[in-house]
Amino acid sequence: MKIGRLIGGCLLGFLFFLFVAIDLVLFGVIPLNSIMVTLLPLIGVLLMALLGILAARGHRAPAAQPATPGAMPPPPPA
Repeated sequence: MKIGRLIGGCLLGFLFFLFVAIDLVLFGVIPLNSIMVTLLPLIGVLLMALLGILAARGHRAPAAQPATPGAMPPPPPA
């Protein structure tokens, strides 16, 4: 597992959701003493940690099957 990317993603998730929480407070959507101001950065850390774990797993393309001689159509005439 690439732990550096996981930590970097968690840090970015924390900062992004912290700025979202600050914006919500400044625009008057939620009050400053709301629990959401505390929970949003933690949700960002958990969400980005999950994304980092999923990204570290990777996706592998299926193995190519060898073609049989009769399976391919003949080339078009020139």
